[in-house]
Amino acid sequence: MAEEETILTASAPEVSSDEKQSDSSPETIEATTPTKSTESAAANNEEGNAEETESEVASAPETYEVFELPENFDMNEETLGEYHTFAKENNLTQEQAQRGVDMVAQMKQAEMNQWVEQQKSWVDDAKSDTEFGGDKFDQSISVAVKARDSFGTPEFNEMLDSSGLGNHPEMIRFLSRVGKQISEDGVVVGGSSISNQTREAVLYPSMQN
Repeated sequence: MAEEETILTASAPEVSSDEKQSDSSPETIEATTPTKSTESAAANNEEGNAEETESEVASAPETYEVFELPENFDMNEETLGEYHTFAKENNLTQEQAQRGVDMVAQMKQAEMNQWVEQQKSWVDDAKSDTEFGGDKFDQSISVAVKARDSFGTPEFNEMLDSSGLGNHPEMIRFLSRVGKQISEDGVVVGGSSISNQTREAVLYPSMQN
């Protein structure tokens, strides 16, 4: 079988003297070699186009459109106005500014989820507490609510709700202990009923003269 020649093993084609001279002539070399001035002009042109394109992409709108907010997420007018100013000063596009809103919403949602889980953990701990939990839980809560209503203010009750501390085992323990000292005719202290003492004197004896 005859061996086939490859590109590397084949005989090199003959080149005429005229072609050799033409390829190596100064005119040919000069025409095909780019000059430094040509390279510099091309580079400046590319940089200018890149800067122009980047400026067009990164420019902020004159007025931002309404941002899309997740369900159950609200941003008050003051905060929204401050964010518009921030986005404008940093030359954020509508899309970039929307991503910022999305990030804040995600962070707030994560905080809310953590808060909810904390509330569930406190409730579970309270229900299993050895002092007031278990079979005594409902009665203990009733007693604690009596103390809350007797000594607390509307602002105190609002604080318990907004902070979630109304579910904290130690807050329930404190109010249930206070509630146990309250009777219909007076306040029970050390096993004896003292109806002529003020509630402040019973709860804060060290502050009395």
